[in-house]
Amino acid sequence: MLIILARLEGKVDVVTAQHGAQLDEHGRRLNDIELRLRAEEARPATAPEVDTRLRAVESRPVVTPKAVWAAVATLGGLLFGAVGLADKLLS
Repeated sequence: MLIILARLEGKVDVVTAQHGAQLDEHGRRLNDIELRLRAEEARPATAPEVDTRLRAVESRPVVTPKAVWAAVATLGGLLFGAVGLADKLLS
């Protein structure tokens, strides 16, 4: 029975140590994020003309190759289904 209790105590110690390490890592990451946010806030503001150009570029819709291939595949599937349906209806 003493061996079982000693093993259980060891396991509890390991879990507590791991939890403490995770809390320390979480605290370190929070501090890092705060430092980066403060550095970002300290940066000088962008010029209005640059900001206007960036907003214009970002608001323009962009068609990616992934979207094009998805549309082509969808149209192909619809066409294939329509041909199959027409074949069944006409025969």
